[in-house]
Amino acid sequence: MRGFEIIAIVIGVFFVIGIAVGMMLVIMLPLLRAMLLNRRNRRRYKNGGDWWKLSTDDGGRRPPRWPGG
Repeated sequence: MRGFEIIAIVIGVFFVIGIAVGMMLVIMLPLLRAMLLNRRNRRRYKNGGDWWKLSTDDGGRRPPRWPGG
């Protein structure tokens, strides 16, 4: 083998590895995103608290309105 053939083979191997990694990322990214979102929500509301319910710490006051809303 000459030097040019070795360089062409190395470039081809890196090209194939890049395509394979890209395909795996496209397949795995939605699964990874769903897993991380589930983990974040479990950590945020440990006792199953619902953020829609009014907090009892503020005396039952409603939250302030959005600006311009």
